[in-house]
Amino acid sequence: MKRCENCNEPNPEGWFYCRECGGKTSKPSFTTNMYMRSEIGKRTDIEFSTTTIDEDIKQRNNKIYGN
Repeated sequence: MKRCENCNEPNPEGWFYCRECGGKTSKPSFTTNMYMRSEIGKRTDIEFSTTTIDEDIKQRNNKIYGN
């Protein structure tokens, strides 16, 4: 049976946060360091930009419907 790593209370439903102490019930299975070691974490050709929701909707509609 799963148990909370903080207070050791049973967690049969598999809740992310403990219902008794409020802490996380288990350690994360995927960390930032693991991501950075992966192939996609090593990519340098990814560009980030900001856009509004309206601009994003228009852009997606153009791709889907060709407007």
